[in-house]
Amino acid sequence: MDAKAEHVIVIPEAWAEAQVNAVAVEVEKRTKRKGKKEEPPAKVRGVFFRPNANGQVKDHLGRLGDWWCRYTDLAGMEHREKAGSRPAAIDLYGRRRSEVRQGKQFPESLRNLRKASLAEVCHDYLVSLAANGRDARGQAAFRLSEVQSILGAVAAETVTPQEIEKLKAKLAETPARGRKDPQDPKKERPRAPGSANRYLQDLRAAFNVARRNGKVEKNPVGDVRLLRENNKRVREITADEEKAILTALDPQERRFHTDLRPMVKLLLETGLRAGEACRLRWPDVDWRAEVATLPKTKAGAAQHAALNAAALAILRALGPQGDGYVFAWKGGRPWTVGYLTHAFHKAALKAAVVDVHPHDCRHTFACRRLRAGVDIFAVSKLLRHASVTMSERYAHLSQADLKAAVERASPTPTGTPTGT
Repeated sequence: MDAKAEHVIVIPEAWAEAQVNAVAVEVEKRTKRKGKKEEPPAKVRGVFFRPNANGQVKDHLGRLGDWWCRYTDLAGMEHREKAGSRPAAIDLYGRRRSEVRQGKQFPESLRNLRKASLAEVCHDYLVSLAANGRDARGQAAFRLSEVQSILGAVAAETVTPQEIEKLKAKLAETPARGRKDPQDPKKERPRAPGSANRYLQDLRAAFNVARRNGKVEKNPVGDVRLLRENNKRVREITADEEKAILTALDPQERRFHTDLRPMVKLLLETGLRAGEACRLRWPDVDWRAEVATLPKTKAGAAQHAALNAAALAILRALGPQGDGYVFAWKGGRPWTVGYLTHAFHKAALKAAVVDVHPHDCRHTFACRRLRAGVDIFAVSKLLRHASVTMSERYAHLSQADLKAAVERASPTPTGTPTGT
């Protein structure tokens, strides 16, 4: 076979190979145009992707975000750093691990924050509360303890707003501690938005204290919006419900062998908060001025509560007992809000009264004064509110009250035809 014939035979094979390659390229282009997802990159320990609308890179799914590295120092504290791209995150993770093995533990930019753990930030805040005489009941300590159990033992500087959003969702879906569902007493009712917000507010205050102390650079909670609250719940206890609850609180009918009826009656006659009534001492009662001095209140300052004739009669029936608490056990230890709440809920359940709490006695006190014609400004002063705006929730009236108000506002007919 001559050279020309041999050349003719070789050309079809090369042509066929070129056609196959061209088809493969076209198929690959069509596949990309159809949006077929690429294979995800192999996972690397300590490296993860966090979606972010302002991110600089895209992952295999096309999401904008940044690559981060996660490592743990010799003290067991977890740290997270943003690196941008995936190769940069892998390289940063390797360098940080090498620094940890060398005993450096922290990069140069975080040396000043090496002690700023989340637990320490929370502890410093609780110390500041104690120094200022706040959180006597330990509510902030309990809330921050639950926050730490959710976020984990991490450095405070590594907590991001995205993790705070997850914390907010977790708190909102967790049932309230010790609160039963009014519709089904066997189940715990979900946590109210206002209750979840108290957790976030305590954490935000803790980060603010840490920022002033130079332990963190920013407050991640400040960029997170709180849940929408509905604090205008007003539950008025009717006369029949009051009678049924007081009957169920009879010490002969209960196993605690303590008479809580005087305290409940005092709450209804004075509008005191449950904690204020539990902390009331006999020296705080001024019989001549007919007022009770409250050294510790929600406002943070001493206040005075007016005592009417019914309230004074309730206190006289109990009898002064030296310098001790008005409502206390035989040893002098005062009753607690938790004890009152537990007993009140059991009595309400026995009396078949649903959706009622001890604080509703304060609502009832305000509503009854308003229905009796007391001015809203006077009611606000009796409740010791900072402004009348806080008392407007109690200004609700029934349809009969509104009808009576309309009738009082209507002019008296004169008998003169209109238009004459």
